[in-house]
Amino acid sequence: MSRAGCDMDGNLNILTATTALAAVGGVEMCVYQDSTALLQRGHRVQVMYELDGKQHAALEDAGARIDGPFRFGFDPRHALRDLGRFWPAAKLVRRSRANVLWLNRPEHIIWAQVVARFAGIPIVCHLHHAPNFRWTRLLNVGVAHFIAVSRFERERWIDRGIQQERITVLHNAILATDYPVGGREEQHDARQVLGIDRDVRVVLFCGRITAGKGILTLIEAWQRLNYAPGRALLVLAGPLDATEAPAVEHALAGLTPGSYRLFPVQSQVLPFLHAADIIVVPSLDAEPFGRIVIEGMATGRPVIASRSGGIAEILFGTMERFLATPGAVMEFVAQIDALLDWRRTEPLLGAACHAWVEENFPYAEHVNSLEQLLQRYRRVRKPGRLTGRRRTSKLAG
Repeated sequence: MSRAGCDMDGNLNILTATTALAAVGGVEMCVYQDSTALLQRGHRVQVMYELDGKQHAALEDAGARIDGPFRFGFDPRHALRDLGRFWPAAKLVRRSRANVLWLNRPEHIIWAQVVARFAGIPIVCHLHHAPNFRWTRLLNVGVAHFIAVSRFERERWIDRGIQQERITVLHNAILATDYPVGGREEQHDARQVLGIDRDVRVVLFCGRITAGKGILTLIEAWQRLNYAPGRALLVLAGPLDATEAPAVEHALAGLTPGSYRLFPVQSQVLPFLHAADIIVVPSLDAEPFGRIVIEGMATGRPVIASRSGGIAEILFGTMERFLATPGAVMEFVAQIDALLDWRRTEPLLGAACHAWVEENFPYAEHVNSLEQLLQRYRRVRKPGRLTGRRRTSKLAG
């Protein structure tokens, strides 16, 4: 692949930041996986973090420079304090000769602007979620380009004032080896680890257990299905929001004892995917993309999901039949009941789900596009000049 226009040694020198070096959410997983892929292509990646975690050693082993902890948040009530906290990171970046700041949380734009301005580098901002802070207009300053994880997400940011020509859509993707197909043997092994009977049908919800994620819709659907405990099991894997725990616990109390299992927050999702027969994503809130949908399908399982936000950009064409109206309990009832025995009624469905992800969300093409966007907007430095002086550098053409 051509490296024309990169720094003098032909490689990008990327600065990025993450709130946690751990698989605490989709954004952190994307940063980790994409950073690793860019390192494997010979680029330099410097990762600044707020909270340390298990990804630290893996990224270092892959060749990343890891620095932290740093604070990325900004509170105007404590502006001087927070700006002062950004100073050590800014000095470090200036010395590291980064040529692009790949920002993955737009709410950290003040930190990014301070660091990027001092280091003399452009910002490429990856939009993984909806606008969630008051100062969206600040993104119009100092950001060379934006990357949105779906067409739906792109439109949300355009509505908040970002010019449409400044946002490129780049769907999320996953590395196939991280989410391998799980057949009967893998399913039995996963269930043994989790303490789940090998013969029961498992319907999985994996994520934050909140009303916005549609958990109450799913629980009501499960209550209406009223399967015998030995016939099917509802597995809920994820953190239970403390403020919503009473409502969720009240709903679960209406289920037949033994018809569900509740697991706490998980750092490894693969055992749950392999243990499952069906994954359900019943979100009420609009999903920016719906990463769990492609994760589940990659392992060879059908995913029933809300027609919500970016999910419709995953489940289209022949897979559109697995979409349901957000909050429509009886639609989820019908979908789950129809698919519960899919291994018998549609034995080729698992392979079709896996192939769908490979064909429509290939990871290599995702990394190609990310790499090209970072190349296009990085700053090319002339040899022998100091980092951070605007007169000695120019944007790539």
